[in-house]
Amino acid sequence: MLRSIYLVARRDYLGYVTAWGFWLGLLITPILFSVGMMVPAMAASSVPVRHFTIVDAGGDFHAAMVEELADRRVRSARNLVEGAGLLLGSDADRDAALERFDAAIEAGDTPTEALAVAAPQLPELQIPERDFVLVDPPAGTLDGLRPYLTGARHVETEDGPHPLFAALIVTEEGVEYWSENVTVDGIKALARRAASDMARNQIFGDAGVSVDILDEIRAATPDLLEKRLREEASADSEVTLADRAPFFVSVGLSFFLWTLIFSVVNYLLMGTIEERSNKIFDTLLTSVKLPHLLAGKLIAVLAVSLTLMSVWTLGGIGATSLGVSFLPGEAREMVGAIAAAALDPGILVPALISFLLGYLMYGSIFLAIGSLCDTIQEAQTLMTPLLILLMIPLFVVIVAMTDPESPILAVLSWVPLFTPFLMILRMPTDPPAWEITAQMALMICSTGAILWLAARIYRAGAVHGAGVNDAMGYLKRSLSFGRG
Repeated sequence: MLRSIYLVARRDYLGYVTAWGFWLGLLITPILFSVGMMVPAMAASSVPVRHFTIVDAGGDFHAAMVEELADRRVRSARNLVEGAGLLLGSDADRDAALERFDAAIEAGDTPTEALAVAAPQLPELQIPERDFVLVDPPAGTLDGLRPYLTGARHVETEDGPHPLFAALIVTEEGVEYWSENVTVDGIKALARRAASDMARNQIFGDAGVSVDILDEIRAATPDLLEKRLREEASADSEVTLADRAPFFVSVGLSFFLWTLIFSVVNYLLMGTIEERSNKIFDTLLTSVKLPHLLAGKLIAVLAVSLTLMSVWTLGGIGATSLGVSFLPGEAREMVGAIAAAALDPGILVPALISFLLGYLMYGSIFLAIGSLCDTIQEAQTLMTPLLILLMIPLFVVIVAMTDPESPILAVLSWVPLFTPFLMILRMPTDPPAWEITAQMALMICSTGAILWLAARIYRAGAVHGAGVNDAMGYLKRSLSFGRG
């Protein structure tokens, strides 16, 4: 028996790992994840410059918009200093850089000059180019602006003629925003903020109150110190990155397990469909028994997934080991806290158990589906409802990012199909031991039941040639019998 399972597993495993597509996917996956993380920054840096104008007879709103654009550039520069906190060193170094930046702005320096003063050790910091540029109005009425807004005519700028993206026209009723683009909200957000500042200054001025009082209120507002109880009363109670790291790791592991399971079970689906369509089942079943064939296929793809995890883990450890020496102390501390949380048995062991049971559960389902189908199109008929259902855990992961003790997470983690991905999200909150034990027991029982049912379906498809229509007909007869 063991030799038959071993031979099937070795045949399938070598068939997968010797294919060039396997290694291509192995290398491309981390690259795609890296590119996906860089896309938002790339998209932000590639935003085109959009020119807009203001028609304001009084001039108050125009002045408020000019001031808002200047403040926006100051905020962008200050965010660069704050975002580069890890590169600057400790929190004290970052706070000192922010103080230097604020002092330079108060002294009248431009944002670029203040940035150089605040972080001279990071000359590569550059304020993003302006994405919205205010130009003089080419006409004083909407009718006069119409050809510019439609693109028939261009406005003259320092960089040459450009299309007019939007126009803000101040009327007695308020400020009208005119643009042919109905999706970009950047200028509208600036206009709302400028209008709010203009109204605030006017009301405070009429009341004889200085606007600076708001800054005094913010300066006098006490800091909110986040703390938690420790087992030792003398221990520091301030919340640190080590306290938050388990939550970050649990979310990452849940998403990683979901991605890995559904990456490797597709091997089972595609391989089974290919063997059915090429009539290879008949040859295989003359050499090994059906249970041995199923076990060998599941073990083969499990070995493929372990190969993927090993290569990605070793690659991640190697990249971290090389890169951590170039990081300042704060960044090294962050990497160490996350690594310690990932190696915590209270998180790692449930994650491994969840992966194994989740793989067996979904692997057997996909094997059963593949045994009934001759083509990918037929498989999609059965897979589509399942895949829609399995998007639910991804939505729950988003909930867990903000509230890992959410009742919906606690309830859905009892659903066996979702337990492999959701149970791990609750581990940092220290749920009751009986609850975790019960969920694991339920997951084990469900996995056994699904394996038994998948074996029967696999026998019907592989041995007796049953197809999708047979399965759908059986389902309809079952539903009709239930109604009767």
